[in-house]
Amino acid sequence: FEYGSCCWKAELLRKSKFLSKLLLKKKSQITTSNMYSQRDSMAADIKAQLENMHRELKNDITSLRAETKAEVGALREDILHKMDSLRNAHAQTAKEQKEMGGALSDVTDRLVILEKNHDMLTKDHKKLQEKCTDLENRSRRQNLRVVGIAEGIEAGNPSRFVAEFFPDVLGAGSFDTPLLIDRAHRSLAPKPRDGERPRALIVRLHYYADKEKILKLSREKGRLIYKGSPVHIFPDMSPEVGKQRAAFNQVKAGLRQAKIPYSMYYPAKLTFTLDNIRHSFTNPQDKACPPLGELVYFLMYFLF
Repeated sequence: FEYGSCCWKAELLRKSKFLSKLLLKKKSQITTSNMYSQRDSMAADIKAQLENMHRELKNDITSLRAETKAEVGALREDILHKMDSLRNAHAQTAKEQKEMGGALSDVTDRLVILEKNHDMLTKDHKKLQEKCTDLENRSRRQNLRVVGIAEGIEAGNPSRFVAEFFPDVLGAGSFDTPLLIDRAHRSLAPKPRDGERPRALIVRLHYYADKEKILKLSREKGRLIYKGSPVHIFPDMSPEVGKQRAAFNQVKAGLRQAKIPYSMYYPAKLTFTLDNIRHSFTNPQDKACPPLGELVYFLMYFLF
């Protein structure tokens, strides 16, 4: 029994070892099989993931291409729209420029015509002004301006006063017949206060010859005195002619001091003879008149 028991134990041990080896072998076979199975599974997973990534990447590229195409299309439409706007604006600008060029040409032509008309009107205005000045002075041809007579001395009847004044100052024997006075009045200025310079008396004689005779007698007599006060008799001229003649005052003073005879013709023409040559001038500042300039220089240098 003991022997049998030992044999059984030995057999049991042997079978146990055999089973252990078998289990190890089986386990080894199972582990290798699982490894191959896992490798295939991982390969399948990787392949599936790669295919999924490829699919997603392809979809992203397709979507990006569509978006880019849409954006490029929108940008192209915007550029085309702006180019159309620029083209229309350029066409409008070109049209307006053409219209402005035509208008400028028209304005230039009209300006040339206006300048010609202006020049013509200026000449006509000058002629009319000269004619009006001439007519105004012709209307004064029989007028005299008497300066230095005290205010109020005419006693309300200036015409009768001047009819007696001229014979008193120039000499009663100089007039064969009484002077015929059309009218007489003070110059149209405010009445001066006491002590101020009296206004001039404007006298219109009926006959031009009487007016010239009075001026001649006045020049011949020189200094005129009436009731202790100096008086002066001048031809009555328009303000314009008066200014033109007054411009020669300095020259006339020099001529008188140099004892050179001169004449002042209407409207303002100075005439004198120097070195047996007769000279006439209408402008004392005229540089194109060297004889007058030389004369003024001589008088200013040697006499003043």
